[in-house]
Amino acid sequence: MGSRKKESKIPGKTKKKEMKKEVFDKIYKNVPQERKNQLLKFRSAHPYETLVTGDARWKYISCGEGKRTLVLLPGSWHVADIWFPNIIEFEHEYRIISPTYPGVTTMARMVEGIGTILESEKIQNPDILGHSFGGMIAQCFVRKYPTKVNNLILSNTDFPHVPKKRKRKIRMSYLLPQRLFLTTLKRTYFKLVEPMPPEEREFWKAYFDELYSLHITKEEFMGFLKCAFDYHKNYSFAPDDLKDWPGSILLLESDNDQYFPEFQREMLKALYPQAQVHTFHNGGHTPSITKREEYNSIVRIFLKEHK
Repeated sequence: MGSRKKESKIPGKTKKKEMKKEVFDKIYKNVPQERKNQLLKFRSAHPYETLVTGDARWKYISCGEGKRTLVLLPGSWHVADIWFPNIIEFEHEYRIISPTYPGVTTMARMVEGIGTILESEKIQNPDILGHSFGGMIAQCFVRKYPTKVNNLILSNTDFPHVPKKRKRKIRMSYLLPQRLFLTTLKRTYFKLVEPMPPEEREFWKAYFDELYSLHITKEEFMGFLKCAFDYHKNYSFAPDDLKDWPGSILLLESDNDQYFPEFQREMLKALYPQAQVHTFHNGGHTPSITKREEYNSIVRIFLKEHK
């Protein structure tokens, strides 16, 4: 799956550069202390590991207990620890792998990078849960490496097709200065975690402030846009693609997904007629956040039923 090299003084372990306390306190000033402490405790207990494949430097969280592995692929906000409340929920039952995406520009390289992480960690046949862009990666991964995937959970995601405005969006994005680009991006993506419980709003507002102020560059996000364009332009799936694959599929969707309208959700279900489907009412694009308790329960039941 490509050459690989772990970067660390202690093999496999590289701590993420810590944010200065005063910067963290400023960004999270309106967040209750208990919630801030939960995030800080998680980050302290889950240092990133790094792995280099080709010219891409991957960071990922590797944690948890159990014989089975659950791979959590985030959406286009790239970062592994956006899953942190879900990781806390599952890490005592499963080993967890969750990557932060580098700025690679093709889906083939994205799939290769995930495969290299799993190979490096000596993981075989994990269950894969991909949200949004992560679900696109998961669909490509299971087709390239069907013997390396146990079960598949596709959450609020899309199938390959070419939206008319996607290429124009990439071209227009190049013209924006980085600060304006990231500010616009932050506002756009924060809307995708609505409707949100009021007690969660200040936390996630601060989290996205941190994410788009400190952790994602315009160049990295442009890589994502190119990768998504590559997926839609150069991939094509059919309902019988996985007819010989023995795994099970769960589709998770919301009846008010702001990003994927009903006709796209229906076409995705037609692409996977063998899949179980769970629809979150009023869950928006990110039911892993807006309907977390229900979301985790549905995932847990599916994994227990399909070993």
